[in-house]
Amino acid sequence: MRFTSTFLILAAAMGAIAAPNAEPVQLEARDERISVDICSGVNLGNCINIGIYTQHQCYNLNGSPVNDNVKSVRIPNGYRCRFWDSTKCNGGGTGDIQAPGNNNINGGSLSSIKCYKN
Repeated sequence: MRFTSTFLILAAAMGAIAAPNAEPVQLEARDERISVDICSGVNLGNCINIGIYTQHQCYNLNGSPVNDNVKSVRIPNGYRCRFWDSTKCNGGGTGDIQAPGNNNINGGSLSSIKCYKN
């Protein structure tokens, strides 16, 4: 038992000494959070602002003032978004809308959005 404790302390000390000499590790980029204005009026009228993570998050608009009533959208530069008729980002929808957005969307009943980096 004593040997195990001594070994663990020695191993921990060696690891602490080695850490400062280690090369920095390049971390993989994660999904980015962007801010999108979704509006129930054309030309960006009556908007709500949502924060959405790109690539994987499906943002459900159910219960919001723009659910089934999306008329315009503002998207940050370098991104594109797509609206869907369903609340689960599948089925029919708008196709990709590139930044800066669209001032007159004729998409019918749109209930979810997903955004991507270009």
